[in-house]
Amino acid sequence: MVVGNMVEKFGADDFLERSWDLPSEVIEPLRAQVEVTPDGWVVDMWPMTAQLAAIVQPWVDESIDVESDSWFVSSAQVAA
Repeated sequence: MVVGNMVEKFGADDFLERSWDLPSEVIEPLRAQVEVTPDGWVVDMWPMTAQLAAIVQPWVDESIDVESDSWFVSSAQVAA
């Protein structure tokens, strides 16, 4: 199983609008903010905070609005 960490943005209707894959180098900085497995997977779905946004913004080509409750950091199984 291959797991990818990502940033997800949901719309007003709670449907996923867009997602961005995060590189493996972002895992260590994320460990201080969210639960991460020893294998480097983000556990559960974490609402975006200012601290998380500062870590992941370089890999997201939209400005992250931490006040919107639409942005999350998570992981999911991806095609190998």
